[in-house]
Amino acid sequence: MDLPSGLPPVWCGAAWIAAAAALAWSAWRAPWARLRANEQSHVFLGAIVAVALLWTVAARVGPLVHVHLLGATLLYLMFGGALGFLALAAGAAAATLAGDGAWSVLGARLVAAGAVPVAISHAVLRLAEARLPPNFFVYVFVGAFVGGAAAMLGAGLASTAIIALALPLADGGFESWTAMLLMLAFGEATLTGMLSTLFVVYQPAWVGTFSDRRYLARDGR
Repeated sequence: MDLPSGLPPVWCGAAWIAAAAALAWSAWRAPWARLRANEQSHVFLGAIVAVALLWTVAARVGPLVHVHLLGATLLYLMFGGALGFLALAAGAAAATLAGDGAWSVLGARLVAAGAVPVAISHAVLRLAEARLPPNFFVYVFVGAFVGGAAAMLGAGLASTAIIALALPLADGGFESWTAMLLMLAFGEATLTGMLSTLFVVYQPAWVGTFSDRRYLARDGR
């Protein structure tokens, strides 16, 4: 979900501080050694381009709300939290450079549509690993499908809260947005589940959070 360019400067500034902190933490924690292999670096750069294209395909709901799929859970499953968030940030910056949104609200977008869904995706996968049997279907249906839907819902609610608090008198078309958010969550879940399944089956090296030993071994070890 895109945020309107009319957010008050104080909100934009606070969001940029939060986004900068998330970027710094991600850059510090990111497993950069993984990208030293040519294939992995190419996949990472390709993911950034794909996210930039995905974020530019947006629909308008009311005067303030613009919606699009995120790709956040898929990037988390592929690269982990730190590299996944950095890829999202680079894709969002590229989309903004292409004219999709204002630079002033990019920080808020990185928080609401980047950090929040990545954190939710991480929480869903870790909860599944702790509470559910370690098999392929749990990874796909919970980590990918449920994680993708939860990430989209979290991002939508975070964006809605920012608009409602920063622009309390604005009519953002939130009644239509509620129904749209449920459809977007289903779309995000489907996209994430389909692509993660294809990658795990045909290119498992692309999916950093998937472990053959954990999810495919008969004894679950």
